[in-house]
Amino acid sequence: MVSFQPTNGLSVDVEDWFQVGAFEHVIERGSWDSQIDRVERNCDEILQMFADADVKATFFTLGWVARRHPALIRRIAAQGHEVASHGWDHARVFRMDPQGFAEDVERSRKALEDASGIAVTGYRAPSFSIDSRTPWAYPILARQGFTYSSSVAPIVHDHYGWRDAPRFAFKPLDCSDLIEIPVTTATFAGRRLAAGGGGFFRVLPYGFSRWAIR
Repeated sequence: MVSFQPTNGLSVDVEDWFQVGAFEHVIERGSWDSQIDRVERNCDEILQMFADADVKATFFTLGWVARRHPALIRRIAAQGHEVASHGWDHARVFRMDPQGFAEDVERSRKALEDASGIAVTGYRAPSFSIDSRTPWAYPILARQGFTYSSSVAPIVHDHYGWRDAPRFAFKPLDCSDLIEIPVTTATFAGRRLAAGGGGFFRVLPYGFSRWAIR
């Protein structure tokens, strides 16, 4: 019997604990510089874990983190992982206008490229915030030279989600080769459910996550 070994993409969102969407109404952006910093320590532990398992990943990283920890970005790149953009400071795309989004993306990419020394061509919107409200986002990413985005969660969620989006990779623009790679989902009992991600790994049983990813 031939065994089937699935091939999966692995990614990490590099942001500090106080920058996640759940805290946006509790911790003001103006206080970030005074918060206890954990992103470098935690990321180094993940890098060691990946080295032990001999796997590579894409690290979607905030420009704010790259400015504060350029040596961390260099370590990620030096170990053969991809450095990609997660925006500047975790502002959600559907709360920006096109000009603000373009400036955010450009600022983030410059910080990441300055720190890593390599071109950044991938993007993930904070909180998967590209959806039906942001049709202008993809043309901006294409103009700025990005080749792919992983910014869509094709599920129903109280904070984000684009329910009607395709589950699998698609081209959002006819005039560009830009590809959108939605986060992995599985269909269970007639519903789309997220198959991975930090919050879902903590909430859902391991058996479900393992089944969904396979």
